[in-house]
Amino acid sequence: MLKIITKSEEATQVFAKKYAETIGGGDVIGLIGDLGAGKTVFTRGLAEAFGIKRSVNSPTFTLMKVYKIPKKESSIKHLVHIDAYRLKNARELSSIGAEEYFGRVDTVTIIEWADKIKKILPKKTRFIKLKHDKDNKRIIYY
Repeated sequence: MLKIITKSEEATQVFAKKYAETIGGGDVIGLIGDLGAGKTVFTRGLAEAFGIKRSVNSPTFTLMKVYKIPKKESSIKHLVHIDAYRLKNARELSSIGAEEYFGRVDTVTIIEWADKIKKILPKKTRFIKLKHDKDNKRIIYY
């Protein structure tokens, strides 16, 4: 795994935008980290890279949000944002139909708290681990 240290939310979002350049349709991104580690901040940067203007918040209570990607020239049409924090088991995610998005060539799926549902994630899931560091820095392993 590679590592980067970011010193602010803005820097985390800038990294997420650069990371977005490596993503293709069908990719599933699994974010792992404690509360406040920067998972949602990373997701905001990714969404911005795809041209999504809507406010991106963690779907803790709805579990899943689907954002339409407005870039007409992009083959990726949807960003699916899942928050597995409240899930007791992977079956709960299946019950809302989230798995139907995994691997779709017109969709990128990003999952906060992905370690809670590893069992049902595709083998090719790209995991990113975010950790707190001193002075409000974040260590991102990708």
